Amino acid sequence: MKFSWLSLLLLLCGSLFFGCGESETDTAASDTPAGDSLGTPTDAPTVADAAESSDAPVEPDPVIVGLTEDYEDLPGEFAEIKIAYETNPADSQAVGDYVGTLEQIGMMQVQAGNRAVADQAFVRAGEALAKSMAAKVEFPQPALPPVVFYNHACVLGKQGKAAEALSILSQAVEAGFNGPQQIKLAQVRIDEDLASVRALPEFGDRIAQWEDQLAELKKKYEEQLVQHAKEELAAGESFPFDFDLTDVNGKPLKLAAMKGRVCIVDIWGTWCPPCRQEIPSFVKLQDKYGEYGFQMIGLNQEQGPSEEANIKTVTDFMANNSMNYPCAMIPDEVMAQVKPSFEGFPTTLFIDHHGKVRLKSVGFHEYGYMSAIVETLLQEQAAEAKSPATD
Repeated sequence: MKFSWLSLLLLLCGSLFFGCGESETDTAASDTPAGDSLGTPTDAPTVADAAESSDAPVEPDPVIVGLTEDYEDLPGEFAEIKIAYETNPADSQAVGDYVGTLEQIGMMQVQAGNRAVADQAFVRAGEALAKSMAAKVEFPQPALPPVVFYNHACVLGKQGKAAEALSILSQAVEAGFNGPQQIKLAQVRIDEDLASVRALPEFGDRIAQWEDQLAELKKKYEEQLVQHAKEELAAGESFPFDFDLTDVNGKPLKLAAMKGRVCIVDIWGTWCPPCRQEIPSFVKLQDKYGEYGFQMIGLNQEQGPSEEANIKTVTDFMANNSMNYPCAMIPDEVMAQVKPSFEGFPTTLFIDHHGKVRLKSVGFHEYGYMSAIVETLLQEQAAEAKSPATD
């Protein structure tokens, strides 16, 4: 297993999150020194040097302790990423790989319950990012810096370094929050890890400044999201796709019967966090656009012991989440139609009123992105209906 594959898997089925406020009682990280001293110093022998001079195993980096049993290739993969960064800290790709991987490792450690180790990773990611930005290195992943700075600030807040944490929170805003990050910043007043920051006299004034900045950033982000959606739709590649199934309630569900309607087909599972995260957006899409010729469809792959158990899992989930569209279990032959290959959960297929796949997109999507595509396809349908018939 390659760590690049692991990072992709985390993005598709774990989703980025802000993990700093998960525990109110975990204070172990406050006794942990921060900075690059947590890892191998830059003048220390590299993994390659160690391999040449001795057959003894190389000690894993402290931030991956506790993960190596499940991810045996992680020490070597992370060592390569770290060495590339330390060798050329002005290289944007090396910086992006190093910072992004540290952030992913921190999130993995949070999920494993290793908060003190996670905090080490978050601090190192924040310091490496700040160093590269001060050196005017162009960061290749613009959505990541706000996440990195926010998590770094949370760690400092837990350590009682309020002024430093406030400064880094400001860097998070300047780096450009968007979507869920904006919501998290709006909730900064109630994040336990930032209690020391909230106690600062200047915090109230700073929040007011941030809210003004975020309002403008949100507007720009939403405009960019719509533009991005339309560009992806224009560049989307089609492939044959069809199914004739029975939904989980025993009713026929045929894609051919949906011709004349714009459809989203969501290939998902109740076990997949970003899949579940998208459900409210799909419900909202069906509510808003259903009367205009839109149909939402879910195709599930579940992991239960039997087909009956899987169907019950889906029907229970649908009832508990007020889902207003049909779902069916997806057989292998339908999954195999997704081209060039099925890459991960969730996979979203946008299908026009002729039944043609117009775009396949993998991973979590925000409502604004999906609604922009649905509106564009519905506008195409309306324009076609108004055009004179041609031979």
